[in-house]
Amino acid sequence: MRKVLLIAKRDYLQTVSSKAFLFGLILLPLIFGGSFLAISLSNKANVKDQRIVVVDHTDVSGAAVIQACEESNRRANSGATGLQVRPHFAYEEVTPAADEAAQLLSLADRVRRGEAYLVLDIPADALNPPPDAKDLVRYYSNATGVSQLSLWLPAAVNDGLRRVRLVRAGVNPASVNGMLQDVSVVAMNLPTRESLTATTGQGEKRSAVQSEVIPLILVVVMVLVVMIGSAPNLGAVAEDKVQRVFEMLLVSASAFELMAGKVLAALAASLTSTVFYIIGGLFALMGMSMFGMAPLDLLPWFFVYLILDVLMMAAFGVALGSACGSAQDAQQLAFLLFLPIFVPILMLTPILRQPNGPFATVMSFVPPFTPVLMLLRQALPGGVPAWQPWVGLLGAMAYAFCIIWAAARIFRIGILSQGKTPKVAELVQWVMRG
Repeated sequence: MRKVLLIAKRDYLQTVSSKAFLFGLILLPLIFGGSFLAISLSNKANVKDQRIVVVDHTDVSGAAVIQACEESNRRANSGATGLQVRPHFAYEEVTPAADEAAQLLSLADRVRRGEAYLVLDIPADALNPPPDAKDLVRYYSNATGVSQLSLWLPAAVNDGLRRVRLVRAGVNPASVNGMLQDVSVVAMNLPTRESLTATTGQGEKRSAVQSEVIPLILVVVMVLVVMIGSAPNLGAVAEDKVQRVFEMLLVSASAFELMAGKVLAALAASLTSTVFYIIGGLFALMGMSMFGMAPLDLLPWFFVYLILDVLMMAAFGVALGSACGSAQDAQQLAFLLFLPIFVPILMLTPILRQPNGPFATVMSFVPPFTPVLMLLRQALPGGVPAWQPWVGLLGAMAYAFCIIWAAARIFRIGILSQGKTPKVAELVQWVMRG
């Protein structure tokens, strides 16, 4: 054990004192922080007033549509902080011209010059649309943020048209607003015994940060740390083998001690960077008065999954590196090392849609994917049944033991083998025969 720790200490100090490690440790938070800062600044820049030009070919719907749009925009800007978080729109109703195409081109030029943000064109048959009508009301804009309008503009236009139809049907205008008034629909977390016994008795409101952003951040941190911690072993071991470093080291340590030392060094470096990121993230949440959203109850699971994942990937990387005949061969085999990491990333979308569905449940029990997918499911609102993380953990531990055992057998033979890089069938023979 003393030799293992000495090898691990030497590799760990060499890793954490390298410029690449320190550069990555500092650069990653700056990239993420800079991205969020850029998004925040762009959102603040986009809250200035914008002009919407309405061309009403019905001659009676323009005012009602504008009123409905103003109400929707007012609701969108009425946050709990009282700050304007979305653009406020000013409306301009223009009389339809005889030459509709020429008028539309003229209004499009105003949009290009920045004099208007959007042109809303309401056709004459919008109040009595035919049953098979499609693409009836159109709006034109060259702004990239127009996709945000698609969340409320169609509903506001239809709301205004319905008001006109009700008035024309003889409904009292004073009662129209009350009849069409929306009620708030709030997303809630799945209730627990603790949340139901709270003062509201209805559970907790779902926060977009809590339900989507924080789970994804945990997954991204785990994936990046595992990749950064395990990937260097592949090329480093292959290079040491080419330079015949291991032939000298085998005089004072066994093959298993050499491999164990390198794996422990990779684990220590990964834990160092992880602690740095977690502490930095907690301070960031505290500075934004959002510390209550920190998933403190998940941190023990996060570190357990991280340790298992790094042990598996680092051991696998050391084994593949020892089987390579050159550094170029190591680069070609890198996809085998990253495959268990990339596959769960491709599954994030269906799992976010149905975190407790059959697909998400089954895939989170597949040992190579358990650390990422089970952590994601646990971090999502509502969580998972209490027995699933423990069953997944047992499967991941058994799989990690098998990977480390197989990697040790490959490493023992691979560090002394020379010549052509062995094929997959030969690696299997090394594992079986030792």
